[in-house]
Amino acid sequence: MLSDFEHKKVAIWGLGKEGLESYRLFRAAFPTKPLVLINQTQDFTDKYCRFLLEDEVKDHLQDMDVVIKSPGISLYHPLCDVFRHHKITLTSATNIWFAQKRSGTVIAITGSNGKSTTCALLNHILSGLGMTVEMGGNIGTPLFSLGTNADYYVVELSSYQTADLDHRPDIAVLLNLFPEHIQWHHSHEQYFADKIHLIRTGAPVNILNHTDPLTRDIVTPVPRGTLWFNDPAAVHIKRDSILRADITLGQVTDVTLPGRHNLENICAALTVCRELGLDLKACFMLAATYEGLAHRLENVGTIGGIRYINDSISTTPEATIAALKSFEGNQITLIAGGEDREQEYGELARYITAHPDIKVITAYSTGPRIAKALGDRASLPAHDLKDAVEQARKITPKGGLILLSPAAPSYDAFKNFEMRGDNFKNLIKHHL
Repeated sequence: MLSDFEHKKVAIWGLGKEGLESYRLFRAAFPTKPLVLINQTQDFTDKYCRFLLEDEVKDHLQDMDVVIKSPGISLYHPLCDVFRHHKITLTSATNIWFAQKRSGTVIAITGSNGKSTTCALLNHILSGLGMTVEMGGNIGTPLFSLGTNADYYVVELSSYQTADLDHRPDIAVLLNLFPEHIQWHHSHEQYFADKIHLIRTGAPVNILNHTDPLTRDIVTPVPRGTLWFNDPAAVHIKRDSILRADITLGQVTDVTLPGRHNLENICAALTVCRELGLDLKACFMLAATYEGLAHRLENVGTIGGIRYINDSISTTPEATIAALKSFEGNQITLIAGGEDREQEYGELARYITAHPDIKVITAYSTGPRIAKALGDRASLPAHDLKDAVEQARKITPKGGLILLSPAAPSYDAFKNFEMRGDNFKNLIKHHL
């Protein structure tokens, strides 16, 4: 509860979107309370704040009882050990938000791929049924920006947010597990452990993917109150239908979202709806009308007979494979590459090799690694995204498509995947 901090010496570490929201929250609750702000730059003035750089923190530990860490700062940063050693409480805005009293049901969703789409799907379904829904977290809206009187809170949590989560949601959803975010977690094993921590919080209901091998291997023992999706006994896909056990809920051909992976996201969302006691056929009808998120298989348009697809949000090779599968049968020019997080590109290379109708252009830090994984299957190197799009236009036939699906994060060249996707769309819009 916020009242717990009234007589504490509080520091906020990191002034990104969530850190600034934490600052505004504390300043609104305690207008003259002294605060310590730890950041690389001093972006604004507050006479009740002291700004510190990270390398100055050790000289001011006496000014802190509690440090509220932003998600982008690793839980394994050396300063975290310093805080723990000096008995300074390390927490997060996510934990503070979960501790607040609210009457609505909190549904927390995580996973290596698909969590944003699944959150947005669930929000679309519940809102379509007339419920009051607040959606936030990693999907872009800080949790403290949400209202306080909703029927449901749909919360997307990244591994950065699940790693130190001290509270349990009413429903916890883990969609899948793939290797990711090694810089933050320092190893893939730690990433998996931090990700599944959501399932270890003691939520009364946990929803897991029956067909995801890493989930089945790593989430052991399976908690009580677990529901599976993609299970023939539960909500699953069978040929051209989505069913709950042997009851048909709807037809795949009615679904607007492209790709089998999005059918699995629908199964996850419908499993939540099942737990909420909702009419699953009505929920499917709403899910089928959902058109998707920006930067996720976003149809930018067709120019000169070539279709352009913005899938900048795909930051893992597994997500890029799913994107490619969504357009099987088309002549595809894939633009891939981004920040290197030691991801494995062998499976992506094998998929591309098995599909001769896919051409590849690579750029940025992982470009050479993707090209090396492709081996004899030649790819074209590009200096940057503009160069990649220029080359793609030259080699893509009319009737084909150019797919930006980087299989890597954006941070080596862009502030975030949204900026990368917007850059791609602007290049298309202005015809280069």
